[in-house]
Amino acid sequence: MPLDATAVLNGLFTDDLDAFPAVVAAHFSAVFADALTEIPLLHDPGSHKDRDLVRVRAMVQDTSPSPEMYLARRPGARCGGWGQSDPASSGPIDYADLRERTVLWAVSVPGESPWCALAGDTPFAHTSSQPHKFPVPGASHVGVQIKVYNSADAFKSTEIHTFVGILTSEPFNTNLELDTPVLVPTLHVLFHHPVPPTIIPRVYPSVSYSRAIRNELIAWIAHTSLAGDLDAAEWLLLSIISRVQSRTPSILPLSLTISRFPSPTGLSTIPTLVHALSQLVALLTTLPLSLETINNTAFAPESKDEDLHSGWLQLPKGSVCLVTEGGVTEGKVVERGKFPGARDLFSAQTHSGMANLRALQETMSTQRLEYVFPFSRFAFDTDVAFVVLAEGKKSAFFETDTNVPLQPQEANFDFYAKPQIVQAPPQEKLEAFRSLIGAAKVGNITINEETAQSYLHLQFIQDDFVKQRQAAPSSFEAPSSEELIRRMMVARLLALSLQETEITAPIWEAAKSLETRRKARFST
Repeated sequence: MPLDATAVLNGLFTDDLDAFPAVVAAHFSAVFADALTEIPLLHDPGSHKDRDLVRVRAMVQDTSPSPEMYLARRPGARCGGWGQSDPASSGPIDYADLRERTVLWAVSVPGESPWCALAGDTPFAHTSSQPHKFPVPGASHVGVQIKVYNSADAFKSTEIHTFVGILTSEPFNTNLELDTPVLVPTLHVLFHHPVPPTIIPRVYPSVSYSRAIRNELIAWIAHTSLAGDLDAAEWLLLSIISRVQSRTPSILPLSLTISRFPSPTGLSTIPTLVHALSQLVALLTTLPLSLETINNTAFAPESKDEDLHSGWLQLPKGSVCLVTEGGVTEGKVVERGKFPGARDLFSAQTHSGMANLRALQETMSTQRLEYVFPFSRFAFDTDVAFVVLAEGKKSAFFETDTNVPLQPQEANFDFYAKPQIVQAPPQEKLEAFRSLIGAAKVGNITINEETAQSYLHLQFIQDDFVKQRQAAPSSFEAPSSEELIRRMMVARLLALSLQETEITAPIWEAAKSLETRRKARFST
């Protein structure tokens, strides 16, 4: 028999109104510590009864709604809040019993791969009544208004949390003053916990790692998606495991262009690489560039009428964003477009094709995304690994950290095969692939005191760099400090992919070799 969360809540009620939300969170989180899957998943709000106990794993999309006041103690010393209230005519209010609760909007985690779901969970197939608040236009998802009672809790946009609470249907926070406000699913939170960027917690180094597993992973990516190009697959691996390591100094994800990537010629426009990566990474969003997408959809979030509309780039930290340029045809990228819903010149300017491309480039380069508000803009930190598939010698729109020209090794390769054509490895090996990638995503490289005090003083790197500069025919051809920094980034990622704890001389030499082979591709 399902737990009557309302009855338990009322049974817990105490006179200490300020401490009560923490008491509630502690009790329910302890009860379900090892039984989270026993709580029904909110995959279709219409399939649940009023005040059902449900859970949802969701991304915080909008933290801008104003806090609400609620009556924490109702007449008769009864519990208030969590969707419980009395008719307005039930008597005078004791203002000492009023407390404040936080209101958020949360959505299904964008790009979450199905294999990350808990055992027994049903995939959602629901379209929210507020579709503009989801990053991917037209995608099925759950959107829910979240009400949090513990004042100690703080939330940031794009964070992922598992929320457990009591489900009701209440007016949407941003249109409370309307004569007939829109009713939306509303979750009164009993407890919640943050979810890591890998969705499934990972430990570095991976216990299932071996050099053979890494080689097999690279080979599987190459032969399923990249016509057997092993070097391109290795660069791809380095990109998808990268994350923001530091902002000062700036150590950001390795943005990658795979150039000379064929455009679609048949009915399928989704690269096989999408199907392969969805088997490997927890969070994958494909941004299919076309003139329609560039000019007529939003890339950055924008607040309209105190309601934050989402954009393609409002993605949770740890995401991989695959940007495809194969759908771009001849035409004009508008400087000042007018999106559906744009009501003034300011909206038109921010919702332009050029502004979209600038937002994407800025997010790649700085891992910061500007949210647009009526009279201001605020930049929020991101942590997204970007991979661009470009038909030409380089991306038509973007500068990335690395450009790897594709060199197919297999004739008549189908770069746009249907997902059922992609042959997944045995489950045990697939889990080892996922563990390697997830562990590398959370790993850190330490500096051995015997090697150096910092990366810039690693003796073998410093000596090697000096030798290369001295051996260069001219100062123009000598490696620059920027090249040294980029190569150090590659060496760090190589070490992570090898589940090592420090950069060694062999790893540094492997990074140099990988970069040398990459540069040689431009002459062929």
